[in-house]
Amino acid sequence: MERKFRLILVIGLLVSLLGIADAQPLPGQGGPGGGENAEMRPGGHGGPGPGMMPGKFKPDPEREKQMKRNASMMAMAEAHKNLAQIYETQGKTDEAAAELIKIIDLAKGQLEKNKDNEFFKRNIMGKVMPVYHHISKLYIKNNRLADAEKILNEGIALFEKESPEDVTRLRLLLAEIYQNSNETKKAEEAYKKIIEESKKNLE
Repeated sequence: MERKFRLILVIGLLVSLLGIADAQPLPGQGGPGGGENAEMRPGGHGGPGPGMMPGKFKPDPEREKQMKRNASMMAMAEAHKNLAQIYETQGKTDEAAAELIKIIDLAKGQLEKNKDNEFFKRNIMGKVMPVYHHISKLYIKNNRLADAEKILNEGIALFEKESPEDVTRLRLLLAEIYQNSNETKKAEEAYKKIIEESKKNLE
């Protein structure tokens, strides 16, 4: 009799547990009656039942639009970069620099549209900073020192408030241009600025 009572108790517990498990949504279902596997259950059609919330939220149209814009921007930037590589290989340094400037123009347009998005700004900065450096190197190679100085100063002005430590490479190259052009005073000021900014990062 005691054994039979225990068996009934065990069966009762199993039924209770199965009932609880059935009530829990499976991963990816999002809730009772919905989800990807709902059509596999009796009476399921993959959609919410009467009075039930949908298993998935509709994507935000504005967010999707922004994602498409970002993807298009990155594709265009990649194409300009590859064209620049082709031109540089052919010795067409001015054409290569022109393609890289188009990447900067793209980035500046997106930075203006996303000026309140700190993550986006940091991401763009990390990608665009080396482009300024590369363009200036191309100008130096073609002895266009005034253009190299101009593009470096533009990059420094654009990013020094947001990320002063990242513009150090641009400042160093600018100081080298001044030094090699015998503009000793400007080179001295540039090197002092680099030391000053670098000290702050060591504190």
